Amino acid sequence: MVSPITSFKEALDRAEPRPASASAKAEKKNYAERLSRHISTLFANRLRDSFPTILPNADGTRQESFVRAARGPKKLDVNYSTPELGLGLGLSIKTINFRDGTTKRYTKNYSRVDNELRAEAKDYHERQPYSVLVAIVFLPSDATQCGGSEASSFGQAVKYFRVRSERTGPRDEEEKFERIFVALYDHDASERGRVVFFDVSNPPPKHGRPSDGSVLTLDELVRALVAEYNRRNDPDFEWAEQ
Repeated sequence: MVSPITSFKEALDRAEPRPASASAKAEKKNYAERLSRHISTLFANRLRDSFPTILPNADGTRQESFVRAARGPKKLDVNYSTPELGLGLGLSIKTINFRDGTTKRYTKNYSRVDNELRAEAKDYHERQPYSVLVAIVFLPSDATQCGGSEASSFGQAVKYFRVRSERTGPRDEEEKFERIFVALYDHDASERGRVVFFDVSNPPPKHGRPSDGSVLTLDELVRALVAEYNRRNDPDFEWAEQ
């Protein structure tokens, strides 16, 4: 029996083999799908203590489970739904794993990813406006180094996806996610499995890695996701001092 995925390194390892940059497009696509599935299982496993019925299951089964959306059932990478709430918390996982052969940057697919996110957010929120949706876009950590005089691919990602983030309430813009993070991960041997998460609502560096104080670890991100869900569904109430 294969043990449940609980670390990002395990998700990377199980997605192997990672194609070379010059590999065929189909190989890269297959790798991206494998990696996304394992990352989805990782997040479901790390969130399961707070959301016992979350999908995928611990063993990775029931991937891309269906959620009722405005135009019929629609697949969602990580799905916490209940009969009482409908969709309570949903995560959309996107991975951009290879530089474009011409530009040597990761930015080529940003428009496609944003179009996918816009359609997902609108379809889910139109049908289930109280649902909390979070998107996480994964980039290799060398996305912070490419760009020359322009902003790095990481910096451009934060700028590009910010307009899709920060939905504040159930009557606000349906085409936005409540939160979006850009994840930077290392796949080389020396730092393999290292991953940090940057909230796109924060100002990024134009070049280079974000500072340690501006990013979240996986544990910190999981706590942030639980807190975001609680803000919508069980907000804190403060009493005045006597």
